Amino acid sequence: MTRVGTWHTQPERGSSLGMRIMLSLYRVLGRRLVRLLLYPVVTYFFLTAGPRRRSSLEYLRRVYADPEGRSSLGRVPGLSEVFRNYLEFGITILDRIGFYLERRERFEITIQGEEHLDAVAKDGRGALILGSHLGSFEAMCLLASRHSPIRVHVLMYTRHAARINALLRRLSEFDERGLQVHVIEIHDGGVQHALSAKAAIARGEVVAILADRVHPGEANRVAPVTFLGERAQLPQGPMLLGNALGCPVLFMTGLRVGERRYAVHVEAFADTIELPRARRAEAAADYCQQYAGRLEDYCIRAPLQWFNFYDFWDEQVSVAD
Repeated sequence: MTRVGTWHTQPERGSSLGMRIMLSLYRVLGRRLVRLLLYPVVTYFFLTAGPRRRSSLEYLRRVYADPEGRSSLGRVPGLSEVFRNYLEFGITILDRIGFYLERRERFEITIQGEEHLDAVAKDGRGALILGSHLGSFEAMCLLASRHSPIRVHVLMYTRHAARINALLRRLSEFDERGLQVHVIEIHDGGVQHALSAKAAIARGEVVAILADRVHPGEANRVAPVTFLGERAQLPQGPMLLGNALGCPVLFMTGLRVGERRYAVHVEAFADTIELPRARRAEAAADYCQQYAGRLEDYCIRAPLQWFNFYDFWDEQVSVAD
């Protein structure tokens, strides 16, 4: 049974009022006190989200089946590890607020693979960055804004997360320093986002996309991959986009390594993505498998920081509530 694209059908949880309250409390009380509030909030969502708990546990069990993943987790995953997965997500959201409201010097961001960003800035060809729901996408964008004046465009399917994106727009209003990041919305059946991305690359700018979820309009354009030892589906869309843009492609992720501390990893993925017409789907699948391999490696390093709380694999492992 395939579960391609099921994540977008899950109703968005929480309330815009609650998010506005959290934002206000952060500004008034500061991070330390607001961080304490994460525990009851995370506990509420943990207790009221059975399917998401099962999906998290399924994923963590697959990580544990890998010898290195077993070392990273330290013990057989159970509900306590699922709760920690939820808590990591909450801390990452809190840091998203902090990136805007606090002095950025309070966040320590290190980088491995800086030479790849240097090449993008020097060559002027632009670049496509393949990200994921692992760690913090905002840490990557913050690093890019510090690293060079090149503008970063984020391709994002925003309909399923209207409230959190509305919050981020509110945050940008408070940010006088101006992150050089622009959201390009992906709409079902539309091509405007691809045209906007091509125009950005032509200007020598950077386009980033999260490549580990199948969007609703891409259900017929997926590639089978092996991820953590089992069959799953990834979207061909990012690889097709890379082929159309004809620019260098990077793999990038930002992992939380401590309080207000992130390590951003940048790797060369392809000088250009080439999809020969005669074997287009097969070539796209090869690139998708390459991406799955890199994502798997970092999930094993930081297993609690992959935030895909839905059935990812074709066949679900039977787990208890």
